[in-house]
Amino acid sequence: MKKKLLALLLASTVVFSSVLMTGCKKTDEEAKDPNIQVEVDIAKPNIEEFKSIEIPQLGRNINRDEFKVVNISVYTNYSDKYSDMKMTIPTFKGKCGTVDSIERYVSGNATSSENDIDRVYKYDEDFILYTKGLDNAGIKKLLNQHKLVFEYKNGEEKEKQTISLGNEANFIK
Repeated sequence: MKKKLLALLLASTVVFSSVLMTGCKKTDEEAKDPNIQVEVDIAKPNIEEFKSIEIPQLGRNINRDEFKVVNISVYTNYSDKYSDMKMTIPTFKGKCGTVDSIERYVSGNATSSENDIDRVYKYDEDFILYTKGLDNAGIKKLLNQHKLVFEYKNGEEKEKQTISLGNEANFIK
């Protein structure tokens, strides 16, 4: 009887300890602070997007395979231990031709929203990229010239994170 009671007591202690430790463990999402998520999806334009492409120097002598739609989505949230969160967003219009002499940016648009109360920042940008002569590695190289920069204060200390967009590229078939 004493052995059963001792075994039951020992088992209860082990179960209680594991529940207690699991309850105190932070999840990966809770551990990220600030939580900065960046997605860069690259795909061939759909028929409607392709029909809207206008490049005067090429006329309509263009092929759908020579273009990509780039979608950049940024989501950031952070706790109140951080302040003065600022995000510097690269400008693509007029600056995407730096990998070679060809102007690569065709058209696009962007939206952003910021909520200081909930400490959430969202940014989305879609643009069409002229990719004739570039393989996926060339597109990544072009995008890596453009970096997102996050600057914020942690107490009195300034911190900075830089994300190269080409490193986040996800090519969708």
